[in-house]
Amino acid sequence: MTASCFSGFAVMERPCRTCIYRKDSPLDLAKLEADVADPYGGFSGHRVCHHSRARRPACCRGFWNAHKDEFAMGQIAQRLGLVEFVRDDVRPAPAETEGRDDG
Repeated sequence: MTASCFSGFAVMERPCRTCIYRKDSPLDLAKLEADVADPYGGFSGHRVCHHSRARRPACCRGFWNAHKDEFAMGQIAQRLGLVEFVRDDVRPAPAETEGRDDG
C-alpha cells in the first residue's frame, strides 16, 4: 500500500459551480439520488465530485452536506476523524483562475 491510502476520506472543501445539490440546478435531484440509494435505506456509497482529481476522487460536497450520516464510509470517517476537506477543483470557475500563476 502507498502512503496515500492512509490520508483520509476526501471531501470537496465546497460545492463545485455545477453541483447537482445547488438550489439552481436544473437536474432532477430525486432521480439522481434514487440512482445511488440503497434499497434498504441510506446509500451504499457516495457521489464523487466530477470536479475532483482522478488520482484521488473526492466526495461531492453537496452529497456530503446532505447525507454524510447515511453511508458507511461517511460515518466511519467522521468517527475516526479521517475526513479531509480538499480543494482539488480541476475545473475552477474562470474568476478563480484569473491572475493565478500555476507555472
